[in-house]
Formats: sequence, structure tokens, C-alpha cells
Amino acid sequence: MNVVEKINQCYDEMTKSERHVASFFLGHFNDFAFYTLDKIAAEIGTSTTTVIRFCRRLGFEGFKGFQEALRNDLKYQQPDLPDKFQRTLDTTINDELLSQTIQRDIRCIQHTFHNIPYESLAATVRMICGAKRVFTFGMKESYALSHYAYTRFLTVRNDVYMLPAGNGDIESLLSLTEEDVCIVYLFHRYTKQTLQLLPMLKDQGVKIIIVTSEPYDKVEKYATLLLPCRVDANGIKNSAVAPICLANYLCNAVAVFNGEKTLNYMRKSEQLFKIHSILGS
Repeated sequence: MNVVEKINQCYDEMTKSERHVASFFLGHFNDFAFYTLDKIAAEIGTSTTTVIRFCRRLGFEGFKGFQEALRNDLKYQQPDLPDKFQRTLDTTINDELLSQTIQRDIRCIQHTFHNIPYESLAATVRMICGAKRVFTFGMKESYALSHYAYTRFLTVRNDVYMLPAGNGDIESLLSLTEEDVCIVYLFHRYTKQTLQLLPMLKDQGVKIIIVTSEPYDKVEKYATLLLPCRVDANGIKNSAVAPICLANYLCNAVAVFNGEKTLNYMRKSEQLFKIHSILGS
């Protein structure tokens, strides 16, 4: 029996304050899975004692046992679209969908940058700056993130490319070497093609930066650097705001790190755009 089923079973026996915790939980699974007890209580606007009583009502010894069980549920139970739609209907409060959506997106960003060590971000910037070439890759919905990252990095350094996401120039993958960096975007549900691509890139010695979400057991072993992003905003579709924000940060950080080199590149780019504009007029 998972955590939600236990709540449904025990709901009628709960006190008013415990039901308040339960209602908050149904719209914020990931907050309960990864936030501390103090932070959860503050988010709900209740005491830590009430949260602990809620956990015990469900049969757990305390918050820690409840959190471990919830993480296990989230790890192995990825809801499909109809489930997500029903969850959105069940957790939407009157006419507050806009506010709820914005707040959930903000929490995705906060959670992401709270849980990525600064050392990992700094190492990512150094890796991108030191690469001979930078490639981005993503399939299906992750293709949009790959393209977005490509357009960002293309403004601050040369030799940035998108890897083919279909049956196009697949042979170009064979040209990647240990001097290159590939930024791979993949989120649940993982695409089979991406999972097959990762070991090939690793065998070629390519430095692989994987931007993904928990659980990442299947892909962590292929990553030179792994940057986990929170994307489940408890809506119908995953939220892309955290990986987009991450790409924005990395773009700015790469520009600052390279300094004069980036500035000269930008000047040449602007000159090229002006020439193209004149020739096209």
C-alpha cells in the first residue's frame, strides 16, 4: 500500500489539523519527499508536532520513515498523463490554478538550485569553457530544452552544435571525442534511443553532462557531471522552468568565465549580423 492509499484509508480518522497536512501533501508530493521537517511545517503553516502526528496516523514511526516510504513510491511509480490530469483536478483550489502553477514552478527552481552543489555548477562551467566543441542533445520533449541550450551557448562561444534527434545525420555522433562536451537532456519517461546513445558517447571518451530528474539510477553511471532538476510540479505536464533557468545561468557563467574571449566573440557575431542585414536589405 503506497502513501496516498494509506491517507485515503485513514482520512476519516484524522483530526482537522492532520487533514490540513494531508490536503497540502496531495498537492506537494515532492516537497514532502525532499524538504526537511521544519521546512515542510513552515510551508504548511503548522507545527512540526502536527506533521509528525500525521505521519504516525499513517502507521509510520515518524517523519523520517514516512519520507523514505514516499521517496520509494515516487521512484518506482511514474504517473501517466491521465493520472496527472486527475491529480491536477483533485488538487486545484477554485480559481487559483494560475497562482498554484506559478508557485509550483518557483518551487521547482528553488529545489533545483538548493540541491545542486555549487562545486558541480562551477565544474560544469569549466568543462563547457574548456571543451573544443559543445553539443546538446534531447529527444521528444527534451528536444526543446536541447535547442534552447544550443541557442544560449551559441551566443557566448563558438563551436556549439545540436546532435541529431531523429534519423538525420546520425554519423556525426561518431566524430565526438574526449575533447568534446555533450549536454544531454532526458526526463521521465526516458527515451530508449537516449539510453542507447549514452554508453556510446562514454566509450568515445566524450565528457557527458546529464540534466535530468530523480530517479536517475539508469543514467548516473554515464555522467561526467550530473545536474538534477526538479520538473514534477504536480501538474498535467512536467515543468521545464528549472532546466531553462539552469541553461540561463550556465550561459551567463560561461560568458563571465571567458571574459574578454566571449566579448571578442560577441563583437564578431554582431559585426556578422550587421553585414548579413545589409546584404539582405
